[in-house]
Amino acid sequence: MCISAASAKRWRKTLQNLPASSPYAAWVTSLQNKPGICAMPFRSIRWKLTFAYLFTVFAAVSVLGLYLSRWTEESYVSSLRSELLSESRFVGNVTEKTLPKGPAAVDALAREMGHDLGCRVTLIARDGSVLGESEHSAAGMDRHNRRPEFIQAVSKGSGWSIRYSHTLGARQLYVATSFGDREHPTGVARLSQSLSRIDHEVGRIHQVFFLSALAVFVLAAIIGIKISANIAGPISQMSKIAGKYAEGDLWHRLKVKDKPGDEIDDLARALNNMAFELKSMMNQFKEEKLKLETILAKTDDGLIVVDSQAKVQMINPAAARILGTHPNEADSKTVIESTLNHDLSELANRVLKTGQPSTLEIRLADSRQTCLNVYVAPLEKDGPWGALIVMHDLTAARHMDSVRRDFVANVSHELRTPLASVRAMAETIALRGRSNPKISQEYSEKIVLEVDRLTAISEDLLDLAKIESGQMEIRREEFSIAQIADDAALEFMPAANKKGVRLESRVDSGITVSADMDAVRP
Repeated sequence: MCISAASAKRWRKTLQNLPASSPYAAWVTSLQNKPGICAMPFRSIRWKLTFAYLFTVFAAVSVLGLYLSRWTEESYVSSLRSELLSESRFVGNVTEKTLPKGPAAVDALAREMGHDLGCRVTLIARDGSVLGESEHSAAGMDRHNRRPEFIQAVSKGSGWSIRYSHTLGARQLYVATSFGDREHPTGVARLSQSLSRIDHEVGRIHQVFFLSALAVFVLAAIIGIKISANIAGPISQMSKIAGKYAEGDLWHRLKVKDKPGDEIDDLARALNNMAFELKSMMNQFKEEKLKLETILAKTDDGLIVVDSQAKVQMINPAAARILGTHPNEADSKTVIESTLNHDLSELANRVLKTGQPSTLEIRLADSRQTCLNVYVAPLEKDGPWGALIVMHDLTAARHMDSVRRDFVANVSHELRTPLASVRAMAETIALRGRSNPKISQEYSEKIVLEVDRLTAISEDLLDLAKIESGQMEIRREEFSIAQIADDAALEFMPAANKKGVRLESRVDSGITVSADMDAVRP
């Protein structure tokens, strides 16, 4: 059983005023923690439709009942009024003939007519005084000149009114007609009849109608509940399924009965189609997201997305590795908090402020002395909302440049020495070779050694080019390291002898390595 909102409010106030010692206080407290425990079911569309249907039926039945009741009563009253009107005219004619006989005869006539007609008869003079009364003494009665039926009868020839009689405890119908001259009537004959019989009949009609209306209302309630259930049931199911869709569960489907022209079936079919399309779109989005995450995870360049406040919204593993942080730690932090690099933070803020892309080469204060080429571009969608930071690690390239410069310097030095030696020995052979064959032979051998040295240097240059292009092939083989050490000692032996330095090679012949012998050989 449920109550209306107004009644619930009054009951709530009453229950809230219960004393703490009342045995119902704990029960009331538990109910207060469940607001709308009774009203909530009636907020559903099922009950709203049922109440709307019942209200329409109730309103229609009530209007019909009121109309029939009023029509029945008016029909009975109209029939009785016509009957009394005819009788009052007859009484008036008789009274006009009886007036000359005196007041006593008129009063006796009123009593006789009242007995014969079965109604109250009152004979009234032109001035409103009572000439004769069938139920009371005419001498003691007040003037009737202000009675509405009397006034109408004097002015129009006839009149009537309905009043409640406190004496009889029932409504009375009064009908009056004038008698005598039309323009100047002698008096008025008034007949009155109790309406209790009519009221009783109308009451019986009301009772029958009420019982019939109650039966119709109960039947309408059953039909309304059934119809509303047929409408609200699918809608409730749609609401539940829509809630599942909102939670991301798009596997559920609604049953479609394929009834032509059924709007609920059309709505269910549309929801099923929407779920199918949403599922397809979500799968596509997941695939695109997976591809993007894979690309971001596999790329060597660091990528950072920041919002308009320079707070990190996304950072890929490469950027986190370069900056020495974790993606979760950098999330929602500012650039300066995430990277601890003032130059990078200033560059990002400048791009966010100006909306123009910018590039900067910065060095991080880490053990590797990481060198980064940073490119920052604004991100716009209906206005600027963030920026993309791309970091390319130039550390290896810069190290290679440094190695290349050192190598070129060393190669220049290495080339200068053998070239000078070859030139000096060639000049010596040219000047003294014919006269001293021994010197010519010795210097020729040294020139061959120096040329071999120059050839090795040129091969190193070619190997460097292969290394940079990624085409360097290493031919591994296992050999004794003692051989390499002996060859190196033999090569530097002449220089050591000139300096008075004793050079020896002592390496265990059993020690072997797996490497490219040509690349290791001095």
